[in-house]
Amino acid sequence: MRVLRTRSAVRQFTDQPVSDGQLEQLIDAILAAPTGGNKQAWAFVAVRDPRTLRLVRAFSPGMIEPPPLVVVACFDRSRAVKDDGEFWDEGLLCVAMAVQNLLLAAHSLGLGGCPAASFRRGSVATILGLPSHLEPLLLVPLGHPARDLVSPPRRDRSEVVSHEFWGNGTPADR
Repeated sequence: MRVLRTRSAVRQFTDQPVSDGQLEQLIDAILAAPTGGNKQAWAFVAVRDPRTLRLVRAFSPGMIEPPPLVVVACFDRSRAVKDDGEFWDEGLLCVAMAVQNLLLAAHSLGLGGCPAASFRRGSVATILGLPSHLEPLLLVPLGHPARDLVSPPRRDRSEVVSHEFWGNGTPADR
């Protein structure tokens, strides 16, 4: 619970690289994410090469500071087809859950990050050589935080949680 409650967005990083061991743990966290129907309609590209990072960042106004690592989270359309041939768009949520696992794992390792959706998808796909069935959805810059973390304020649970039906307070309130 401490990891969940103390995580915050990190947009500025030190120059310290993300180690191979840390990257392996981050990947393990991604792959452990829940996925509807076990479709695993996702793919990820871990980018650490300085030149590639610069190119990706050039098309990503949502990425404020240069990070030592970017994980590009993609929706894999080739795995998003139901048994009846219909398109399964819940896979987009599975990518988001995998990114949440990534962010929580990063925080538990003393790293930080913040997903960015503001980028030119086509340009990033070209830079990374993504096949047409992979659609980049989120860029997740990661690294060692340059500042102390401060958890943002959250809305009070009474504003956002009801029990049994909307507007019904906690069981203790009844």
